[in-house]
Amino acid sequence: MLADKHSITVEPSGIELEVHDGETIMGAALRAGYRWPSLCGGDGTCSICWVEVLSGGRRLSEAGPAERDTLELVPALVRRTRVVRLACQARVQGDVRVRKTGVKPRTSGVSEAPD
Repeated sequence: MLADKHSITVEPSGIELEVHDGETIMGAALRAGYRWPSLCGGDGTCSICWVEVLSGGRRLSEAGPAERDTLELVPALVRRTRVVRLACQARVQGDVRVRKTGVKPRTSGVSEAPD
C-alpha cells in the first residue's frame, strides 16, 4: 500500500476501506459508497457517528476541543471503558480498526429506518 493510503477495517461487518492520508473515517466510508450513521452530516455535533477504536488509535489525528466536547454526549460508561472517537472528525494517518454497527452500502431510492 502506498504511503499516502491506509486501510480502515470496520467491525463487526469486516468492511475494509481504503483511506487517503488525513481523510476522516466517515469521509472514506462515504466516498466508498457506504452509509455511516450520523444526524449532523459530519459537522461533529451529534455524536451519532462515534466509533470504538480497536487498534491503531495512535494513527488517528488528535481530538480537538470541539470533538472532545461532542464526545461528552457518548454515555460515560462507554467513554470510561473504551477508546472512542467521532468518525467524522478523526483523521487517519495509518491503518486503523474500529467497531461501528449500522455501516452498510448505500442503496438508491430505498428509504431506510434509522438505526
